[in-house]
Amino acid sequence: MNIKKGIVYVFIANLINLIINLVTAFFLPKYLAIETYANIKLFNLYITYLGILHLGFADGMYLRFGGKKLENINKEDAIEEFKTFKIFQLIVNIVMVIISIISKNTILLFCSLIILPINVSNYIRNLYSAIGEFKKYSRYTNINTLMILAINLILLFIIKSDNYYLYIIFYVIAYFIYWIFVELEVKKMFGKSNSIFCFNKKYLFDDIKSGFFLMMGNFCNVIFTSFDRLIIKELIGLIEFAYYSFAVSIETLMNVFITPVSTIMYNYFCQNQSKEQIIKIKKYVMLFSSFIIIVIFPAKFIIEHWITKYVSSICVLFFLIASQYIAIIIKVIHINLYKSKKQQNKYFGIMMCIIILSIILNFLAYFINKNIVSIAIATFITNIIWFIIGEIDFSTYHLKIKDYLFLGINILIYIICGIKFNSILGCILYCVLLGISLLIFERKEIKEVIIKCYGYLKNYIKNNRKVIN
Repeated sequence: MNIKKGIVYVFIANLINLIINLVTAFFLPKYLAIETYANIKLFNLYITYLGILHLGFADGMYLRFGGKKLENINKEDAIEEFKTFKIFQLIVNIVMVIISIISKNTILLFCSLIILPINVSNYIRNLYSAIGEFKKYSRYTNINTLMILAINLILLFIIKSDNYYLYIIFYVIAYFIYWIFVELEVKKMFGKSNSIFCFNKKYLFDDIKSGFFLMMGNFCNVIFTSFDRLIIKELIGLIEFAYYSFAVSIETLMNVFITPVSTIMYNYFCQNQSKEQIIKIKKYVMLFSSFIIIVIFPAKFIIEHWITKYVSSICVLFFLIASQYIAIIIKVIHINLYKSKKQQNKYFGIMMCIIILSIILNFLAYFINKNIVSIAIATFITNIIWFIIGEIDFSTYHLKIKDYLFLGINILIYIICGIKFNSILGCILYCVLLGISLLIFERKEIKEVIIKCYGYLKNYIKNNRKVIN
């Protein structure tokens, strides 16, 4: 599948995801008590840490299959590897359940119950991503999200529950149902296996050995994007954690635009590492990002007029989105280059440095000014430093000075327009100033994009006319 089709498939899947998550992101905080919402977000936060429990097995598979095609994979070996992974995760699952029972941590127990369903499901999605099966990747991206949406709507508007335990119990059930869907798909993809119990220690050790540092790098990324919330929960309070988590939930809606490109780029970079192409993609990603962050202004409007109890999260939201603006290039270009060049050890080392930096800056922000805005600013600064490190590391793919000026000025304009003005005026000002900065710094690139879009549209209309005739 070519890069354009892949992006379209994953984009459509994530667009559906966006619509679904919009309901969750705005309806839950609107109708639930702040404490209930905070505990649900805490459960979701713990879930993000479950990926470390496969110890790099899934990442080893991901690296090995990167750039290959489904028809070139030995199906018997693939199913044997998959079953080995499941047995390994079942053992981990049992151990974690025992630990959570001993520690008497109820939320941790619920998370422990779904280690196997979540990691098995992510394993298959990683496989689809690695081998370029983006249509199938897209199909299975939203099944669980749709179930979560249905659960939220039923509990909010039919049962009218404000009990976070009830929400979490139904989420756990949804993850198990999703696992069943995944198992049926695997059987369809690789065929039925002759043996029920199948464990090959070669896959266990080889995949963990090759994927461990990539997994640790990815886990450090998860820690980096969640450490600020842990600091707030432990040192500032559960209510502030709810406000900050609400801002993060709006921020993650940006993934509908980031994930399609980021997912495709690993497979693409495995096959193509042309300097000119990567620089061009990086520039397009930067320009694309400057437009997509506009969607946060309507979100601000909704907060100002509909979810007023979370107005104090607006300032946090715009610093987090400014961080995402920078992080998009890191996720799409830098991280995928580390993976495609098989530099997972280096990626892990850099992520360890970023984690240490994040911890230092977050604690410093807390001691200087004990509020959630200072923590968001610390996250923003860490992302800037991370971006600079990536640009130094991949100096071959540098942008021009004017591009970096555009990026810096645009971020500053965005933060000022988002924080200092109301949603409507801020949006208008940002759009006007963005247009001016594009004309000053990126006139040639914008002209090129317009010409390409016009060409695609012209061909699309031409092809449709042929079909009609």
